[in-house]
Amino acid sequence: MAVQWNRGLTEQVRQAVNREIVVQTEGVRNEAIRLILDTPKTGRLYKKRGGKMHQASAPGEPPASDYGRLVNSIRTDYDLQASIGTVTASTKYAAGLEYGTARMAARPFMRTALSNRHREIIAGIQGAVRAALGE
Repeated sequence: MAVQWNRGLTEQVRQAVNREIVVQTEGVRNEAIRLILDTPKTGRLYKKRGGKMHQASAPGEPPASDYGRLVNSIRTDYDLQASIGTVTASTKYAAGLEYGTARMAARPFMRTALSNRHREIIAGIQGAVRAALGE
């Protein structure tokens, strides 16, 4: 007995999965931004130069946004030949916030965003495969 896989079906599945990778990668990016901008911060409240008040994040909380540089640096990139979506925060201090430094505890936002979206990512890709297979 021989089983053959339909190459056209393989391509349909690949395209469906790639579309879902784009959707889910954008979802992780949006979640990282939401964590920075929309979650309560409980760290130190202090006055910055110019009199502007700033509520800092406490250790373990996503970082507090001040000027929006971190949020504006969060980008997505794709290698759809390899079915890979990447979310990157490109400011020089993003990794220090995410993982902490010798002088500061971590303020994770990227790993938290991925963790928050984990179930949706799996369900989305499974659904894309099922739909491509006609299930």
